[in-house]
Amino acid sequence: MLENIKENLRQEKLLIEKARVLRKAMLQNPEKKQIYKKSIIAILNQINLLNRALPELLKETSPLKTIQRKNPVQITHKTPEKKRVITINREDKKRYLEELRLSEEGLAAIRKSHQEEKIVQTKPNEFARLSNKVFRRYSEKLAPKMKNLAEDLKRGNVPFLLSTYISMAIMSTLISFITGALIFVTLVIADPSKVILFWIPIVLPLITLFLFYIYPASEASSSKKRISQELPFVAIHMAAIAGSDIEPSKIFRIIAESKEYPSIGAELKKVLSQVEIYGYDLVTSLKNVARLTSNEKLAELFNGLATNISTGGELKDYLEKKAETFLMDYKLERKRYTDLAGTFMDIYISILIAAPLILMMVFIVMNISGLTIAGLGINTLLAISIAAIVLVNVIFLVILSIKQPKI
Repeated sequence: MLENIKENLRQEKLLIEKARVLRKAMLQNPEKKQIYKKSIIAILNQINLLNRALPELLKETSPLKTIQRKNPVQITHKTPEKKRVITINREDKKRYLEELRLSEEGLAAIRKSHQEEKIVQTKPNEFARLSNKVFRRYSEKLAPKMKNLAEDLKRGNVPFLLSTYISMAIMSTLISFITGALIFVTLVIADPSKVILFWIPIVLPLITLFLFYIYPASEASSSKKRISQELPFVAIHMAAIAGSDIEPSKIFRIIAESKEYPSIGAELKKVLSQVEIYGYDLVTSLKNVARLTSNEKLAELFNGLATNISTGGELKDYLEKKAETFLMDYKLERKRYTDLAGTFMDIYISILIAAPLILMMVFIVMNISGLTIAGLGINTLLAISIAAIVLVNVIFLVILSIKQPKI
């Protein structure tokens, strides 16, 4: 029986350590307070039941035969460390197993949430590494002259340093020139009259260089639109969390780690990185990121948060007011898009439904009369008309796709 007492004490020690770790984790993650609290209560109940079995175990060691015993029972259960055998009172067996189940379920939920929080590791870009190796010396000389490109890279969250990006642009331009030259030489060898295509080795590198130049600005513009779509809901979410009196950095971490707001989450990760890695205070970090973000409304929110935090204002009230403003802007944008879609529908009906019908009637009359336009026959005119209709349809789809806000 002494061995049973020792085993119970070992189990109690293990449970106390688990409760201590869970309490510390609960203080660090208040948003998961209920899960931690449920597990801690279940663990404390297990300790209480183990303590209740101690008097009966001590009776087993007593030399007095007149002491009434309640016949304790043993329970075997597996833990991550090893298989454990504990001894409790028979009437407490059912309750102990229930508390054990509750604590294990809570711990499983916590382990699952931690498994989801994996560190994302990215492999180095081999093309970027090769480009740096070849052109780094030249790109570092060009970098100070391209401050606008550097700002666009930051605003667009392009994951390359300016010098690396310039090296990649030079390498891609060189590859496109070689490719264009090979295409031109191959065509000329096959047909000498194709020498007129001498422009291919010139135009292809210029297009490549132009695309590299406009890509960061394009990404910054796309990021600006995505942030505008997420902003009202982020402000509402942050206001709800702020109502729990959680410190601002915790609020930012919750939003940054949420997969619901990837664009604003990326900006908030910049804020947290400046605090945790570079050692800036939260107010300075917010102002730094606000200066470089692609969205003016988000910059306004960050500057307002910085002022609110530094002056000790009520964060919840500020966020609720900003959420109302952003939500109103969001609704107005939706209404503008609805009106635009209605206008496009009227234009579409006029140009691509009514006009082709009228044009078809004209072609029928021309065919009967044997007329032509600029010497073009009816079949040629029909082919041109069909191609024009297809082209205009594509243009309409592209414009609507660009103008359509994300849901």
